[in-house]
Amino acid sequence: MADLTPGVPSALSPLVRRVVAPNPGLMTGPGTNTYLVGIDEVAVIDPGPDDERHVDAIVGASMSDRVRWVLLTHTHPDHWPAARRIRERTGAEVAGHPRPPKADGFDLTLDRVLADGDTIEGTEFRIEVLHTPGHAPNHLCFLLEEERMLFTGDHVLQGTTTVVNPRRGGDMREYLASLERLRALKRVARIAPGHGDVIDDPDAVLAEYVAHRRMRERQILKVLRAGPARIPGIVAALYTDTPEGLLEMAERQVHAHLLKLRAEGKVTGSATKGPWSLAS
Repeated sequence: MADLTPGVPSALSPLVRRVVAPNPGLMTGPGTNTYLVGIDEVAVIDPGPDDERHVDAIVGASMSDRVRWVLLTHTHPDHWPAARRIRERTGAEVAGHPRPPKADGFDLTLDRVLADGDTIEGTEFRIEVLHTPGHAPNHLCFLLEEERMLFTGDHVLQGTTTVVNPRRGGDMREYLASLERLRALKRVARIAPGHGDVIDDPDAVLAEYVAHRRMRERQILKVLRAGPARIPGIVAALYTDTPEGLLEMAERQVHAHLLKLRAEGKVTGSATKGPWSLAS
């Protein structure tokens, strides 16, 4: 069984270790995964929350003089805030995409702006940068070429689906396009997600992610065939087993699907509280 104990470094491969942050919850699962890539030179992927014990575990497992980069998959607040403290303690370069959503409260200056196709070159590894918008407009995945391991942040998770929240820049059209891009890579042997354990069957999981979103679209359209409906009513019809604490996020998901369907000319509506209908 995987060791997801917060603060305990766990070796996942010859080049990769994981440290789980002490921030478990409904939206974060066991906690945010921070990954340490490399031995002589270390890239810290997703530093997580600004928790002193978590930072101590990261720096202690890496040896401070070996940390060269802090790489951000995106700027949702469970993934980036420890970057500042790690940079202060190690002198590492903080790198990420330049477009954080306004709702993120991101207030850290990047030392390096990353774009699709960029690479991080360590003495023992090469990481390719993939821009994968959808969960967030500035979301990046990182492909460790030597081990064909893909670090997916919140784009793909283990044991659950990803929230696409329009209020925080989420876009369902972009999300599905990014999923299809990852499916077409054919270079991924394992997925290291932002929450949960390593995924050893990436092709199956990516196909399942796409199938789930397509299924949800069909369900929403079926509800609207019975007549106009508001988002809470659609959620009540479709998310019958969802814990109460996650129903608000379910509403955001449905809204994201509706915005995609509206862009495709299949539904009409504009408000989170107003009615939505099939396009005539």
